[in-house]
Amino acid sequence: MDRTQKTLLTALWALAVLAMIGVVATGMLARRHASSDAEDPHLVAAAARLEPLYDAPGFSLTDQHGRTVSDQTLRGKVWVAMVFFTQCPGVCPMMVSRMTELQKAVPSPEINIVSFSIDPNRDTPETMKAYADRVGADQSRWYFLTGPEPTMFQVARGLKLAAAPATADQPITHTQKLLLIDRQNRIRGIYDSADDLSMQQLAQDARTLLAEKPAAGKEPTP
Repeated sequence: MDRTQKTLLTALWALAVLAMIGVVATGMLARRHASSDAEDPHLVAAAARLEPLYDAPGFSLTDQHGRTVSDQTLRGKVWVAMVFFTQCPGVCPMMVSRMTELQKAVPSPEINIVSFSIDPNRDTPETMKAYADRVGADQSRWYFLTGPEPTMFQVARGLKLAAAPATADQPITHTQKLLLIDRQNRIRGIYDSADDLSMQQLAQDARTLLAEKPAAGKEPTP
């Protein structure tokens, strides 16, 4: 093997090593990002089996009609939770579009959708009502909720949905994950709104939870 061949071979090995380092680094970053919200590996594994994961937090907030909606309002129903804000330029339009598809795929009035605003200073009930009208939300079972900013982020933390308020250098950020919650207000599934298969699974799992009988003493709230 002459010197030119040796030099070429060395360069190829160097490129291969760099590529391997890149793959490993990408995987580490992906895992770090995934662990930022409701994606603990143990939770994800349990969610795939629809096992109860953790309890949804208590809350009492205001919806797009100016009515009080609490965790007790939703007890006895199956619901899907997400964090969002009406002026979101990023993943929110996609997430909301997924929810409009879900309300058609699972038309039962017992399946509720709950969108928690993490920009409550701008997301007044009136603003959210106009937004709900614009996106075609079935407002008989889709709640857009707002409240004091600290409360909204406290609820997001209780749901284990990553969200951070705006800073001088960064806009509001939040996860694109969705949660499926059962009649006892327990999180039963975690889904990626950007993934078609995950959304199909959400619809299927929602139907499964609908078929579960309410626990004794946990009848739907009128």
